[in-house]
This record gives sequence, structure tokens and C-alpha cells, in this order.
Amino acid sequence: MGSTMKAFYVLMISLLLITGCSQPTNETAEQQQVLAAADAATTIQPSGYYEYLWCQNGENWSNEAMTTLVADWNAEIDELGAKPTAAFGYVPRGWEDDNFDALWVINWPSKEVMAAGWAEYAANDVQTKVDRKNPGVISCGAQTGVDRFPEISYTPKAIPASFDSSQSPYYITNQLCSFNPGKSADDVRDIIRGQFLPAVEAVDMANPESTYWFRIGRPDYTPLTEYRHDFNWVNIWQNAEEGEASNAAFAASDAGKSVQAAFNEVATCVPEVAQAWDGWFIRTGAPRS
Repeated sequence: MGSTMKAFYVLMISLLLITGCSQPTNETAEQQQVLAAADAATTIQPSGYYEYLWCQNGENWSNEAMTTLVADWNAEIDELGAKPTAAFGYVPRGWEDDNFDALWVINWPSKEVMAAGWAEYAANDVQTKVDRKNPGVISCGAQTGVDRFPEISYTPKAIPASFDSSQSPYYITNQLCSFNPGKSADDVRDIIRGQFLPAVEAVDMANPESTYWFRIGRPDYTPLTEYRHDFNWVNIWQNAEEGEASNAAFAASDAGKSVQAAFNEVATCVPEVAQAWDGWFIRTGAPRS
């Protein structure tokens, strides 16, 4: 499935939460009821609160050292009252960025739990304890909007049962997207209902074993100029082979080309080709032996 198209679908859903959608005055009462039911079915609430921390590998970094550090970090987190729901490591797949070697991604139940969790983390001096046991392994950002980026997250498509959270690495792509000048939610509403949703449903029906799901993050910070955007769109599959094949097949289809062209008129995402990442599970919330 084309990455930019899925991004705009998620964007539209989130904008419905913020701005709402007005009904045309020439619709019949029956049509309005049908559309209202459709809106109710697709309107979602925030699914959590994510933070993306830029991380640099230290002089003692290795896969083995990271495994030990993650275990020590989880042991400390287990002792806290306000805990994250999950945590992940995102490693660039086939590209590099001078700002980081990887991302430490933390999923909290809410912004309030996040604030309480970090306060308890600091009060218990957790970072010092972990670093003392694992010197020179990795260092991660802590300054919001500089090297730590919080987002309010929405997950319009439920995580499929076929997606196995015990298998790493999994495959991720993302883009940062913004409206084109003069465009708004109204400009994408007809595209979503008339073209995109039928295309998404057709893909799902043709691939019942698909592990694909996605989420959107609305920035909860003031972005730096070069990172300013309206939302961060994230695609997730079990593995790269499935994700790459899914994107290619949809992009080559007539429906994919049509929807992509329509969406390109109303918004722009960077990079133009979605960034790929290998995802590693750091903390899943599942019991650990």
C-alpha cells in the first residue's frame, strides 16, 4: 500500500477529531444518517502518547551490551509506579542521520502518565543506575523539541492478530506530512470516502494474513524549523519483505495511482520516499521470565 496515501488517510481521521466534518445541505436525511454512522465508525480516540528519543551509540556499544542494558533498564522500570506501556528501538534501515544512531521510542498510556513516569524516573535516579552498570553503551536525548519528540498517537487500524510482538526486527516506514498551502481537511474528505477507503478495504480483503497496521502522531511540541510538520505517519509490518511488497503492489495498481495523485494535490510528506527502519522490542508489557 502506498505510504503517502496511507498517511493521508490517518491524517484525515485525526483531523475529524479536531475539526469535525460538516454535511452538505443538499443531502437527504437518510444520507446524513448513513454518513453520520460512517463518521462514528471511523472516529478514534488517542491510543497513547509516544516519545522519540535520539540516541548515540557509545564507545562500548555492542549487541550484547545493549541486551544487558535493556534488561537492567526494564528491571528498574518494573519498580516504578508510573510505567510506559511499551518501548522500542528504531534503527535506520539503509540510511544514516548525523543526529542519531537509533531512536529509543517510549509508548505511554497518556501524557499524564508520561509526566508522572519521568518524575519518578528522576526521583529514583534510574538513569544513573543504568549507566553505572552499562558505561559507554548508549546515550539518549532528554530535551523536548531538540532530541526528544513527544506525540499524541492515534491508531485507526487495530494491530492484527497475525502481528507477533515477540519477533524482532519488524519493519517500519515513516514520513512527516503537512498540508499544502490553502488546503485543509475539507479537501481530503471526498478523496477518503470516495477513493481511498474502498481501496484500503480491497487490499485488506485480498490479503487476510497481512500483518500491516499504522498509526499517526500529532506533535505535542514546537517543532524545529526543519522538522515542522502536521503529523508523523508510521507504517508497520512484521518484516521488510512483506512491507516492501505491499507498498510496491499498491503503488502499481490503478487504484493506488489514482488515490496517490489526488492526495498529492492536498498535502506533502518528507522524505518523498518513506524512511525505512528496523524495529526492536525493548519492552512489550508482556510478562518476562
